[in-house]
Amino acid sequence: MKRIHEKDVSINMGKYESTFNALLQQFEHSKSPAQQGELFQKLNDHRFIFETAFNDARLQHFRAMDNECLMKEYHGFTVMESRYLKLVGDYYKSILGATFRDYLEDRWGKQVFRLAELKQGSFSPKIELELEKENQLIMEYQTLIGKAETNFLGQKINLLELTPYLNSSDRKTRKNAHEAKFQFYQKNERRFDEIFDELVRVRNTIANKLGYPSFVELGYQRMNRTCHTPNDLKKYRSQVEKFGVPFVSRLRNSQTCRISVQKLKYYDEGYLFPDNSPSPIGTHQNRLDIFKTLFTELSPETKAFFEEILRNDLFDINQRPDKIGGNFATYIGSSKLPFMFINFHDIADDIRVFTHEAGHAFQFYMSRHWNIPEYIIPYDSAEIFSFGMERLAWPWMELFFGENTKQYQYSHLITAFMYMPLASAVDEFEHCIYEEPSLSIKERKSKWRDLEHKYLPERDYDGNEFLESGTSFYQISHLFTTPFYFMDYDLAHLCSVQLWKMHKENPKEAWKGYLEMCRNGGKLPFKELIDQANINSPFEENSIHPILKFVEEWIEQVV
Repeated sequence: MKRIHEKDVSINMGKYESTFNALLQQFEHSKSPAQQGELFQKLNDHRFIFETAFNDARLQHFRAMDNECLMKEYHGFTVMESRYLKLVGDYYKSILGATFRDYLEDRWGKQVFRLAELKQGSFSPKIELELEKENQLIMEYQTLIGKAETNFLGQKINLLELTPYLNSSDRKTRKNAHEAKFQFYQKNERRFDEIFDELVRVRNTIANKLGYPSFVELGYQRMNRTCHTPNDLKKYRSQVEKFGVPFVSRLRNSQTCRISVQKLKYYDEGYLFPDNSPSPIGTHQNRLDIFKTLFTELSPETKAFFEEILRNDLFDINQRPDKIGGNFATYIGSSKLPFMFINFHDIADDIRVFTHEAGHAFQFYMSRHWNIPEYIIPYDSAEIFSFGMERLAWPWMELFFGENTKQYQYSHLITAFMYMPLASAVDEFEHCIYEEPSLSIKERKSKWRDLEHKYLPERDYDGNEFLESGTSFYQISHLFTTPFYFMDYDLAHLCSVQLWKMHKENPKEAWKGYLEMCRNGGKLPFKELIDQANINSPFEENSIHPILKFVEEWIEQVV
């Protein structure tokens, strides 16, 4: 498979460490602000050598899961990662004690120093084996999912190929498709339980060895959360329980009537209209042409961004038997080229997914000038850019859906809100299992099912004993790969709806705020970033209710 850039991604870790340490020593002995600033840039250039190579190895492996060479290459980076994290820890320590720190902060902002302080206790050589073990478990989960197959309609197919059937207009077909999907999970139940149990335990061991009472504190550090706390998330979840759950219940009641079923079952949840969601017009190439029009007309910045995407073939949208499922954006190569990894299913959601990942990629493109890894992928606010782009792209949806545009926009909007209670369930589940790591596998499943009852009261598994036992979380990859990230989707979506509301009232100002956020990227923490765009924090009291009221008013006009 063709690589996107010309450079070999392999790294001689011994040589890499030697160069890194030499640069660090020079940085610490700088004689002037200018010299220290130049060495700060060189250190980050050197960090990007590893960061972009690791990103590329992961990307190529996910594009061809059956390729043994690419798998070994990716595995090699997961093994080397602990050595790299040690170097990053040394880098954090050095910049915090920099002789000319005021000069560096003035030029590159305070956030990288806040993150350095936050992450001071996040690495030690004594956790190297545990980090390697964690990466191996994550890779095993990803491989298990990436090669997942099940029997459906008399043949063996992968889970990606099953996707269009999950929301079939024929209820029996979608029920059979969901049952086929979860037959794979049931067949591998023991291994999913073992992987998750080992991940919880190894993460708890890492946290304890670093001196933390639980992995919760370390998990927040990994997500670069410098300005919100577990208490902030707890207050937000209480608002979701009070306002979000009843709101989604009303949406589900309307859906039940609309699709003419007596009782909504779990396999009905994604089926929103009696004639199903509208399909996008044309072929894949037609849709790419429309996306080109969209980004050309949206702004000069998005026009230049998308031209780079097309010129360098920085996307992968086609399903293949050996390609892992899911969608993400990353950056690769010496130029930090944004790359969009997407699986098109020829359904309406393809358009949402493309604009979502384009939002991530555009933010990488706009903030790479800072030349700091933490600023290109800002974990605490990354989803704001993707959900924001989803909403800002709405004026062009008619090109994709024609007379069915309003139906698409309605389904797009309410589907995102239907994830609100799920995100709170996942977040509370994560806090629980890492605060009580000694819970048994059975107790964790029971806790998950209790949280489904709390946040998703309409969910009916139609007598499916496997799902009733609390196993549906197997499919939520973030629980395995990136704990405490999932809630960021809901927080960002709430912010994006505010951005959409502003865009309806004053498009130029809304775009100006969004663009400025993209330029800053991770240079500002979550609360400061959204404040810059006049977006209210989700953690404020009564932050959810006014937004839900606005959405309900819009729904009344459309439906």
